[in-house]
Amino acid sequence: MLAGASVGTVEYRSITEPVREINPKAKYVEATASSIDTHTNTITCESVVCEGNSCTINEFELNYDKLVYAVGAQTNTFGIPGVREYCCFLKQIEDAQKVRNAIINCFERAALPGLSEEEMRKILTFAVIGAGPTGVEFASELRDFIENDGPKYYPELLKYTSIKVIEASSTVLMPFDKSLQEEAIKQLTRGVTPENDKLSPLLPKYYEFTELLLDSGVSE
Repeated sequence: MLAGASVGTVEYRSITEPVREINPKAKYVEATASSIDTHTNTITCESVVCEGNSCTINEFELNYDKLVYAVGAQTNTFGIPGVREYCCFLKQIEDAQKVRNAIINCFERAALPGLSEEEMRKILTFAVIGAGPTGVEFASELRDFIENDGPKYYPELLKYTSIKVIEASSTVLMPFDKSLQEEAIKQLTRGVTPENDKLSPLLPKYYEFTELLLDSGVSE
C-alpha cells in the first residue's frame, strides 16, 4: 500500500498502526541504543527531548534479562554511484511522503513559465528502477494518478509526462507466473485510446505513458 500512499490513493493513517497498540502488555521506549554492557545486562540509550524549538539529547540506562537485537534492514544500492544521493526509496511511510512531495514538486516546476518543451519533458520523466512487485505497483499507481488527476490539475503538462520502468532482467515480476507477467506488461504499456474522452483530447493518439526498458542492467 506504500505505492498508493505515495500518490495519495491511500492515506498514511490507513496503513499504519501505533506500535503501542500491537502489544498492550509491552512497554515501549522510543530511543537509540548507543551501547550494550553484557556484563551488567545494561543498555545505554539516547532520546531526543524537545521543548518548543529547543531539543536536547537525554541519556539513560535500561536493565534487561534477555536481549533481542533486531538490526532491521536497509535498501541495497548495489554500490551504484548516485543512488542514495538522488533516488527516492519506497520502504516505509517516510519514503512515501517524500515520493508524493517529489511528484507534486515536479509538476509544479514544469508549470512555471519560460520553460522549453525539452525542459518540461526532462522534469516530468519519472524513472522507476526495478520491475519487481514494488516497482510495477508504483508505476501503475503513478500512471493512475496522472490519468485521473492530471486532466484536472495539469492538463497542459500531460503530453510531456512519461514513466520509464528500468529492469535488469528480460521481463517484469520475475518471481511470478508468466501469465501475470504478460498481464502486467499489457496494463503498463497500454495506450490512451480515442474513446477516453478525458485524456485523448490532451494527448497524441494512442499515447503511452509508460515505457518498459528491459535488459537494462548497470554496466561498468
